[in-house]
Amino acid sequence: MPTKAERPSEGGHWYDQHGNQIGEVERAKGDGMRKPTLRDARKNNWGPGVTTIIGCAAAPGLTHWKQQQAVLSALRIYRYVNDTDEEWMARVLEDAAKIAKDAAEEGTRIHAAIEQFYREEPFDKNYRAHVYGVSELIKENCDTSETLHPWLAETGVAHPWGYGTKADLHSEAWVLDFKGRDGNQDVMDNLKTYESHWMQLAATRQALDLKVPTKHKKDCAIVYVSRTHPSCCSFVKVTEEQLEQGLAMFKAQLDYWQAKNRHKPEWEGND
Repeated sequence: MPTKAERPSEGGHWYDQHGNQIGEVERAKGDGMRKPTLRDARKNNWGPGVTTIIGCAAAPGLTHWKQQQAVLSALRIYRYVNDTDEEWMARVLEDAAKIAKDAAEEGTRIHAAIEQFYREEPFDKNYRAHVYGVSELIKENCDTSETLHPWLAETGVAHPWGYGTKADLHSEAWVLDFKGRDGNQDVMDNLKTYESHWMQLAATRQALDLKVPTKHKKDCAIVYVSRTHPSCCSFVKVTEEQLEQGLAMFKAQLDYWQAKNRHKPEWEGND
């Protein structure tokens, strides 16, 4: 059993200084692959992903959603006469975890289809409505008429502060991040952004601008995509004030993570 310090970070996301995400590393005895750990990161001079840093703070929205799923599971899961509290609660928690896992996996499939569309690659036609709905929404909100190659999908980048990330979709003028939600168009139209979104977009833009300097700061937005109602989606722009606050918050959490884990990669340009 690995120690706490040896276990992979949430999501197992580590990056090198060129923005390459490290998926797996070879086991010491050469018998297969495993997810990288903090020990690997220290040894290889890798930095954590943006989502790992943001995960240092509480996420009230996500916590509330998980609580709702647990309550719904409790209403749905039958309690047998001979069930102990522990047996019944274990089935409730197992059901709630499955709902969360299924939602995450469906979101991943939708995200993959959108990415493949913007890479001009074949994608799962079961998600045609999701993809085309997002494409039309982006056309309505983002003017890319003056750019030769308007969109790049899943671009890996790193920043000298010591973190890496992947930009879901970006152009010379925009940085977009996709988020899956459940609900119809009315639900999508009433969604807002959260501090974690501001941090993610601000940190991603910071790294992108360093890689490809631009005269003007890129605009940023969250694109919500419904997992349950194909073609339903919404576009929520993040203000510059929110992005400035998000970057300050992200930097504070990055400093905390590096101090707590006693690891800051030695990348060119580090302060």
